[in-house]
Amino acid sequence: MRLILLTALMPFMLAAAENQATHCQLGDAVRVIEVVYPEGTELPCEVHYGKDGQSSVLWRASSEAGYCEQKAAEFAEKQRGWGWQCVAVAPSNSDTADNSDQPEL
Repeated sequence: MRLILLTALMPFMLAAAENQATHCQLGDAVRVIEVVYPEGTELPCEVHYGKDGQSSVLWRASSEAGYCEQKAAEFAEKQRGWGWQCVAVAPSNSDTADNSDQPEL
C-alpha cells in the first residue's frame, strides 16, 4: 500500500511550485483534484476539488511541506477505489507562457 501511495505522490512531488492536477472520470462525470500553490512556492498550498462546475478547498497547509500532495494523492486513491479512472495531468503553461519567440504583429 505504501508503494502505491508513493507512486501516486510522484507526479505531485516533481514540480512542487507548479499546480498539479489529477483528473478522475467515471462515465461522463469528471472530477479534478488539484494541488494549488497560491504564492508559487511549496508553502502555502491548498487541495482543490472540482465537480459539476463547482470547486471547493478540501485541505490547506502553511507549515507542513508535502501535506497537500499527500492528501491529494490519498483522495485520488480513494476515488480509484470507488471505480473512477484517475490520471495525473501535466501543469498548464498558459499562465506563465513566454511570448518572446512569437513574431510581433
